[in-house]
Amino acid sequence: MTQVEVVIISGFLGSGKTTLLQNLLTDEKASGRKVAVLMNELGEKSIDTEIIGDKVPLQELLNGCICCTAKDDLEISLLTLFHMHQPDVIYIEASGVAHPIEILDACLSPVIADRISIRSIISTVDAYRWLQRNSQSPQLKRLYEEQVKHGDTLIINKTNQLSKNELQQITTELKSFNPDATLFMTNFSQVPLSDIPYSNRTSICEFEKVNVQQHLHIQAITYTFTNEIKKNDFEKWLMKLPDTIHRIKGFVRFVEERGKVNLFQYTYGMPSYYPQDIAFTNHLVVIGENLDRKKIHSQLNNLENIYLNN
Repeated sequence: MTQVEVVIISGFLGSGKTTLLQNLLTDEKASGRKVAVLMNELGEKSIDTEIIGDKVPLQELLNGCICCTAKDDLEISLLTLFHMHQPDVIYIEASGVAHPIEILDACLSPVIADRISIRSIISTVDAYRWLQRNSQSPQLKRLYEEQVKHGDTLIINKTNQLSKNELQQITTELKSFNPDATLFMTNFSQVPLSDIPYSNRTSICEFEKVNVQQHLHIQAITYTFTNEIKKNDFEKWLMKLPDTIHRIKGFVRFVEERGKVNLFQYTYGMPSYYPQDIAFTNHLVVIGENLDRKKIHSQLNNLENIYLNN
């Protein structure tokens, strides 16, 4: 039986998983291999799948985490991709709060294990956030460390933000957690596919489970803007957000820019805007701990009403 290669991309929210996936897909296209993608999102709408586009066969697992609630769905999705598209490789981009070994466990289910070969578990690491992990809750700190501990390949991102001493510190710490992993120091997840080693894992090791809702209390809220909003009002809202908001991503249109669509990314207080040529639907996904859903929904709704009432 022909086996499909599987690459699991793990890493905390905002650490560069989707950028890495895009880079690897570009390399795969150049190699001529048939590729499929399975993406897992905590929210009700997927932002990253729109970024990837429709040129690659893709399955989505939304509104839940593979490692907590969607293991059976993962099996079905992998089988669907296998039978419908016969890819050479399937990339699984996990949610930012997933434990990589639980995803591996789902992949090694007897239903599908004989059909796949695990090339690598790649864990992306936000370099600065790793060094600041002690300021997070014990549960989040443990998840950071578990994602590092169980990666075959560690992609340390945003290294341009660190000094030489800090780079040495993070290298030493990561090797102490995972001495067998292959490490790459990068910016924008720039690692050639040919440098990703093969692990060929056939079993899981012992690991510490971290449940998204029970242990981390992380939730996602999806809001859809029906109108343009003012950029200044939006950024004032961002400045008032608590530090329990870990990630915001989506598409927004600003009055000041004549409605041009922006891909918006927000990680730990740092907003980024990327103009888009395609008129994507204006979904915004907010991910954080112990979210006040009604309050956030009301605040975002007010951003639209402020403009309409002026």
